[in-house]
Amino acid sequence: MATSLAAIGITALAGTIRYAFHGDVEWKYAALVGIPAAFGAVSGTALQQRLRSRFLALAFAAFLVVVGVLLLVT
Repeated sequence: MATSLAAIGITALAGTIRYAFHGDVEWKYAALVGIPAAFGAVSGTALQQRLRSRFLALAFAAFLVVVGVLLLVT
């Protein structure tokens, strides 16, 4: 999993650099999304290590049910 995430990170960095050279990066919005995402990834990984996999599977299933119901209602 770490190798996959590293590959995604390298690809995202390369894309960001390419778009930045063309002046197509909105740095304020990139920071608005990127900084909380980085903190969320680190804290989510730390939390995932402390929870049982059964609980995570059930919580994710419940989340999918809620999203599905919201999609049907709206």
